[in-house]
Amino acid sequence: MNHALSSDQVALYEDVGYLSPIPVFSGLEVQTLRDQFERFESAHGQKSAGLRTDLHLLERWAWDVVVDPRVVDRVVSLLGENVLLWSMNWFIKDAGDGKFVSLHQDANYWGLEPHDVVTAWIALSDASPETGPMAFLPGSHRGELYGHENTYAEGNLLSRGQVSTARVRDEDTSLAPLAAGQMSLHHVRILHGSGPNVSQDRRIGMVLRYCATHVRQTKGSDTAVLVSGEDAYGHFDLLRKPQVDNGECERQVHLDAVERMGKIIMAD
Repeated sequence: MNHALSSDQVALYEDVGYLSPIPVFSGLEVQTLRDQFERFESAHGQKSAGLRTDLHLLERWAWDVVVDPRVVDRVVSLLGENVLLWSMNWFIKDAGDGKFVSLHQDANYWGLEPHDVVTAWIALSDASPETGPMAFLPGSHRGELYGHENTYAEGNLLSRGQVSTARVRDEDTSLAPLAAGQMSLHHVRILHGSGPNVSQDRRIGMVLRYCATHVRQTKGSDTAVLVSGEDAYGHFDLLRKPQVDNGECERQVHLDAVERMGKIIMAD
């Protein structure tokens, strides 16, 4: 079954810079994914926060999500047939923890050029207005790249507490709440952020960053996974599905990939 976006959905994405909500996983499927993720957290304790980046390189269930056609076919509709997964990350806000994401543009610090890059944000728990769902500034992907200041603010989930210098009124942004099992897609240049979680449940977001194969990393050696088509460019070291969950070889591959990404994200 093909899960491609409609022409109207593609046109809307090109106009405003994001699509939301998009149904992906059933209630049973998303509960299973949440259970698997929280079992991973329990198994690794405090270390889990450092291990969950690029979890698809450690755990086969996570790999299966990043190559799922219900996700990939929608991304292919926006980027073309030849697509890489650049990275997986998680944005998690526990109930009442005060965590937030300041308004920013990912294109400013990811090092990926040209900007044929799409993020799929998949809700493993309800991301209702009370949980601090993402808010986008519609159309901002078609404008300039703004300067950003590194605040390292407490509670900011971004790596350096990056804050855009753009002057944006709250009333000009659009909330994108999601039910568990739904996802949004957004452009690497769009201004976006999110507020704190004031609900009674965790807000768990699985974040998958995809790019066209012609995109290159300008800030150093990098890794990716081919999820659709062919890679005729070789800009990234391509990685394979883990054969054993949390196996020794898998841990080495994962560590190398995460260390490379850390250097890229933190580089000026």
